[in-house]
Amino acid sequence: MDKFTVKAVVEKQLSTRVKRVYKVGKGASGAVFCAEISDIPYKIAVKTSEHNDAVSKEKSMLEFLSDKVSFKVPKTYFVVQQNGITFLGMEYIKGIGGKSKLLPFVPNKKHLVNSIIDAFMNMQSNHNDKFGKYDNPEFDSWYDYYKNFFESIYLFACDKHSKGEIEDVVWKAVELIDINFNKIFSNKITTACLCHGDFWFPNMIIDFWKSELVSVIDPFDMLWAEPEYELFCFTLMYGEKLRLYDKYKKRNSVSEFCDLKVELYALCNELHWYSVLGTIGHDYLKYRSERLIEQMKINFSL
Repeated sequence: MDKFTVKAVVEKQLSTRVKRVYKVGKGASGAVFCAEISDIPYKIAVKTSEHNDAVSKEKSMLEFLSDKVSFKVPKTYFVVQQNGITFLGMEYIKGIGGKSKLLPFVPNKKHLVNSIIDAFMNMQSNHNDKFGKYDNPEFDSWYDYYKNFFESIYLFACDKHSKGEIEDVVWKAVELIDINFNKIFSNKITTACLCHGDFWFPNMIIDFWKSELVSVIDPFDMLWAEPEYELFCFTLMYGEKLRLYDKYKKRNSVSEFCDLKVELYALCNELHWYSVLGTIGHDYLKYRSERLIEQMKINFSL
């Protein structure tokens, strides 16, 4: 995506003059640009992506999330499609990104950890008596929702494995989930909490000097889910370095199979991404599959 196209889209959608456009980030589903404009708010973020449906849904998820959490959620200004590309205009939020090389130098890492966990728990304090999609939860228990979801993942993985497009170890892990599903989800959870869907460091914006979480962007497949569903996000990138997952467990009671479910959710989430994006990091799939198989051995003496 070129800067001139972003400039033209912003000028048309906001009826303003764009002074400068520059890229500020890139992820699996698209790239993000900053557009400096002549009117308030003077800067906006513009996400561009070929995954049109996913980005359109992102706007709705951000709007749904904004009044339910303590962290800042970017306001949305427009979403428009042009020549097969979707442009999502959003509030520009100041801070360092979760991939920044400055992260190891944040002055108070303990405060940062607590800030992230506090925000996560605040989000989880939103409850529902149904499970499922954020805007249309239909299931009476987490077991019912996740069984339905896993069946689609199982069929997707089976198809990919038959075509030689996922490795044997990944398929072995998926089969083990299928065999042991009822044991793993024997505790029928009936109260749902709100989950962002992609609460990991690359989607965080940090105030460097205050050592605090400012915002979490880019929700994906936002759900009413069980409290342990999204914890795998804490085991990734700089979150692993800060031991976010372990520190969350020190502050909260977790279930018997929590460590196992973290690996299960991580693997199934990545396979879901694969089904949406059409491509994925296979080394990461293998890594999570191996960890899941190890957890199966620990919990079920395989």
